[in-house]
Amino acid sequence: MRKLGPISAIAFALFLSGLLADAATESPRALFPARSHDFGTVKQGEKIVREFTVRNQGTIPLTIEGGELSMPGMKARFNTGIGPGEEARITLEWDTSDVRGEVTGEAGFRLNDPTQPTVTLSLSGVVKLPIEIRPFAAVFFSIWKGESAERSVTVVNNEGRPLNILGLKPDGEHFVASLQTVEPGKIYNLLVRIPPETPPGRYMEAVYLESDHPALSRLRIAVNVLVKTEIYANPEVVDFGVISLGQLARAPSLFELLTQTLLVKKRQGEFEITSIVSAPSVLHITQSPIGRSGTFRIDVGLAREKLQPGAITGSIHVQTNDKDFPSFVIPVRGEVRP
Repeated sequence: MRKLGPISAIAFALFLSGLLADAATESPRALFPARSHDFGTVKQGEKIVREFTVRNQGTIPLTIEGGELSMPGMKARFNTGIGPGEEARITLEWDTSDVRGEVTGEAGFRLNDPTQPTVTLSLSGVVKLPIEIRPFAAVFFSIWKGESAERSVTVVNNEGRPLNILGLKPDGEHFVASLQTVEPGKIYNLLVRIPPETPPGRYMEAVYLESDHPALSRLRIAVNVLVKTEIYANPEVVDFGVISLGQLARAPSLFELLTQTLLVKKRQGEFEITSIVSAPSVLHITQSPIGRSGTFRIDVGLAREKLQPGAITGSIHVQTNDKDFPSFVIPVRGEVRP
């Protein structure tokens, strides 16, 4: 066999290294002129369609695989393979029926490009409801007994056709509602007032606006009211939810998380809690501080050895030295399952 001379061996080695270098540089290269699109402001339910261009500037085919879609209603269409020097389109569609407000939806893709194995394309903009209730479709009150308060919401018609409010229908008896026309067919202002004679308690009520809109003929605005006495507990109910004995047996550390904390406060001045009596006996109660204060913390836990499957129902009776509010009751509820 003929041996290569020194010069021939060097030339062959250079030739072989050149082949290896060429092979190493054989790869796809994805170029995206744009990776995001702002679609501006649309009405809820409109479909957004946007095409993104991708060009393969590499020397072998570029492969695209589907990844994650971050928002409901999004779809993606694309070719899985793009030849060297070729272009293709990735089409994103977004049905906005289930989103509103300022939104951003992202679509992630996996590539065989070693320099960028993943790429994210995004759509963003503002989705408006046909009829908006600003700032929320609810009003909230937290007042003292004898006080009066007023809240308002604005109803805005984002459609081209006029919106006529035909009337108000209260669902509750602890508030008074009235409607003002700001711009006929377009903007209305709903005023909700709590009268000063409203008795203490928490009320979950609502007011309905009857309109001539073919699909939204009844608009609901929640009215949430808390009227506090001079001494009150927050929250007003101790709720343990659903407790699983099997889960507690597997993870005993979860038992400490079951303790519920409530604060007993006086609007002005100090008072003293003279006794706390509870039923059922499964409750374990601690109070701090002891003595006179304007605010007390009461921790309500459960006696592990007394837990049995079934409902937890009962109450906590708090006695005080305040002549106007000598006692009050805090309901207790929950459920223990095997």
